[in-house]
Amino acid sequence: MKRIVQSIVLVSILTVSMGLGASSDAVATELDDPFDDLSTETGEDYYRIKGSQGSGGTGDDHRGTGDESNQSNSNAGDTVSGGNAGPELPVRVEILQSQCFTQSGTGQLDCFEIERTVCTEPGSQFVIRAFYVSDDPGDVQRYGTPFCSEPSDPVVSDPAAGTPDAPPMPVVTLEDFRRLNIAPSTIESDSGGFGLIRAHTNFYATEEPQTLNTSMLGQAVAIQAVPVRWTWDYGDGSEPLSNPFPGGPQREFNQETTTSHAYQDTGEFPVGLSTSYRGQFSVNGGPWIAIPGTAEVPSDPVVADIWRSKSKNVAENCVENPEGWACGDPFVED
Repeated sequence: MKRIVQSIVLVSILTVSMGLGASSDAVATELDDPFDDLSTETGEDYYRIKGSQGSGGTGDDHRGTGDESNQSNSNAGDTVSGGNAGPELPVRVEILQSQCFTQSGTGQLDCFEIERTVCTEPGSQFVIRAFYVSDDPGDVQRYGTPFCSEPSDPVVSDPAAGTPDAPPMPVVTLEDFRRLNIAPSTIESDSGGFGLIRAHTNFYATEEPQTLNTSMLGQAVAIQAVPVRWTWDYGDGSEPLSNPFPGGPQREFNQETTTSHAYQDTGEFPVGLSTSYRGQFSVNGGPWIAIPGTAEVPSDPVVADIWRSKSKNVAENCVENPEGWACGDPFVED
């Protein structure tokens, strides 16, 4: 069945006016605990192990049974330990930071494109080495040249390593990041999904970096999720479109954009979108630390409603002749 839009052309020109949507601002979402929906194995002991493994340790030295403190107290005359060790000395903390997150605007988008091209191993990313001293986390010094990391590279050295009574530094892994409740992009359209066959029907996505706040091992942890790539499925059997830009409104009807699509047949088509998010985390307000890999978050699909257009030259308008061609419902199926 053909889907036809009838239009009267008094001067042989069909004009379609479209509103421009406003760009969305970044949002910050604060949750009581973004890991609430994880399995029970991701509890306190899980992060205690993960935190020490992230610094190259085995994890066992941070999982005491309760006997160590009694043994330490009983030998207090021979060995200084626990709370008798005196003030801790500042230590150098090595971290990996995303090179692309150190940039902004189009420079950041270009950087992520370079990363996608050269860092091809799953979980690899374009990073730069940095360090800070534990008593001054605000003074971060980057050094060396950016490189593609290995997925197994530790992203932070634990400042508590070698201090048995100190809690290890929390580390947010890619598995943790992918289990977060990251809000998906919202699919927008200039015309509510309505389009004409072989014309450019435009869809675009919201761009909303998100920050989630939680507590791990008694320490405040902020996790940032930033969208870096949008992959579209237009529902008509065409190849998916993967794009580093979320797109935006058309300035005029049938304008081709980076995310528009020309359908070759009429009908209704489900339009899907998956957004790739890069992540980084910060502990106790310290510097941002890279999370390797990406989280893919699907959006709720929308429908593209595609029609065929017919136009005729007529001598009267619909006020003069309400029964004239296309003066009733302009949408017909035949």
